[in-house]
Amino acid sequence: MAEIPWDLRRRALKDSIRHDKRVKEAIRKNLKELIAEENIITSDGKKLVKIPLRYLDQYRFRFGRIGSGAGQGQGNIGDVIARDGERGEGSERPGDQPGDQVYEAEISVEELTRMMLEDLALPWLEDKELQQITTTTYTFDEVRRKGSMANLDKKRTLLENLKRHAAKSHPKVGAFHTDDLRFKVWSVREEYHANAAVYLLMDRSGSMTTEKKYIAKSFFFWLVRFLRLKYTTVDMVFIAHDTEAQIVPEKDFFTISNSGGTMCSSAYRVALEHILHTHPRSRWNTYVFHFSDGDNWEEDNPRCKDVVTQLLEHTTMVGYGEIRYRDEATFYGWVKSFNPAWSTLHKDLSAIDHPRFVTVAIKQKEDVYQALQDFLGKKE
Repeated sequence: MAEIPWDLRRRALKDSIRHDKRVKEAIRKNLKELIAEENIITSDGKKLVKIPLRYLDQYRFRFGRIGSGAGQGQGNIGDVIARDGERGEGSERPGDQPGDQVYEAEISVEELTRMMLEDLALPWLEDKELQQITTTTYTFDEVRRKGSMANLDKKRTLLENLKRHAAKSHPKVGAFHTDDLRFKVWSVREEYHANAAVYLLMDRSGSMTTEKKYIAKSFFFWLVRFLRLKYTTVDMVFIAHDTEAQIVPEKDFFTISNSGGTMCSSAYRVALEHILHTHPRSRWNTYVFHFSDGDNWEEDNPRCKDVVTQLLEHTTMVGYGEIRYRDEATFYGWVKSFNPAWSTLHKDLSAIDHPRFVTVAIKQKEDVYQALQDFLGKKE
């Protein structure tokens, strides 16, 4: 079989590297939309998932479309020249222009998690009596001759090319050879920190529609992925509630159906009792994250405020997320332009003046990414 000329392989190699880089850039730019993709949230988190991306066009000659109309001789300044319609984002009426080309890129949930949450961490993590939690960090600190093209070290590859040609009395960049290639390699470093326990509280009452529950599950899906990627030993406690709350297995937490009324204080109380018995503040950094639509039984709101105030005395941080979109708004965008009001529960909780009580609002699925940033971003 004839050998493929190196210049052709080199062009293919450069195109592949450029394509991988552009795919990663496209993913980073679209994280807000990708983070709540249903095919990712419903996956087991272990396999490759397909992410829809707009077609990444390569540089090429492009011929103009066939013009409309007929020639009319010498033109004058200001004459209107007929042209085809432009591509648009679409409207409610049928259109006659082609849409954007879309293709699916494959990526692991772990790699996507690393890209999204690489700069985040559990805030206010303090040293405790017993050091148990292990933080895993990934750095490029080793170079090898073989590896993934996505991890090609361009500077070292170029340097090796120069050295090889200089040895042949041609001190300049020339044709590349496989011996020139150098690849960066991931290095895993583990650091030991104080114990951490994270409590995940989710409203499963009847007012939590399928769309609202999906948003809550999307947040908790990525929170769990983040914790398992960043911290190898961290306790997670899953609590689901309507008027009553109970600790449930992780699988049930993400598949449980919704029904009943709402008493959010029940979830906070179960969390508080479990923390006092299992994760005392002297030995643990404890975090509580609760998501609800805020449609709480109004007489229960003062109880919620009291229990959250107690929780703040025994935890490192308490986070409350409220899903604020209503039925007039679709899951994928607003039908009308309006800003839903905060619930009465939020109004009562906002009276708590504590630097480690953090609240966020989610109006649509793209806000899940910002909620993660608000809860897990760097704190003073």
